[in-house]
Amino acid sequence: MNVLLLICISLLGVKSDRPFELRDGDLIFQEECSVKTDNTIKAVTSGIGDYKFTHVGIVYIDAKGSVYVIEATHPKVKVTPLQDYLYPKDSDACLPVSVVGRLKPEYKHCIPQAIEEGLLLVGKDYDYGYVLNNDKYYCSELIYHILLKANEGKPVFSLNVMTFKSPDTGKITKGWEEYFGRLNLPVPEGELGINPGAMSRSDVIDIIHKY
Repeated sequence: MNVLLLICISLLGVKSDRPFELRDGDLIFQEECSVKTDNTIKAVTSGIGDYKFTHVGIVYIDAKGSVYVIEATHPKVKVTPLQDYLYPKDSDACLPVSVVGRLKPEYKHCIPQAIEEGLLLVGKDYDYGYVLNNDKYYCSELIYHILLKANEGKPVFSLNVMTFKSPDTGKITKGWEEYFGRLNLPVPEGELGINPGAMSRSDVIDIIHKY
């Protein structure tokens, strides 16, 4: 996707006249509206096109053609009907922005097994502590994990060094200190992880649609 088209999609909300259809394995990134969103997350993450993505899920289309999103959300990994994912029932104030990323052709072979792996993890606990390899999952960790398994142990998305510091102050935000304090956990500053914003900027996907 060229830069001009990306700017149109991300900044102006311009959509193609061509009908858009989701495919198995598409990733739907979301930025919750300012009325609802946890600004603790927005303060330390940025996505493609200056979005502040707070969530991501992976599309699953069943044998009947019904479209779902496999997502790690509070309190567990679950399968959510597409309409409920795009238009949450508790979204009276405003709706999240939803942006679709599609894996590039060289990773298409990973999608069927990744979907199977995701379905096997339905019911697993949400990872409130953002810790890898503890059999709990936060949203982008789930996507990273199932694609890693589907790609024979070779990462599709790269892990990043996590930071919970504000780019403005260089200090861990008060919101994150309070969050991990309630969990009685240390802030995992400098540990490996991945967030939806970083995932959206990866060169293994193309940003192709905005709802």
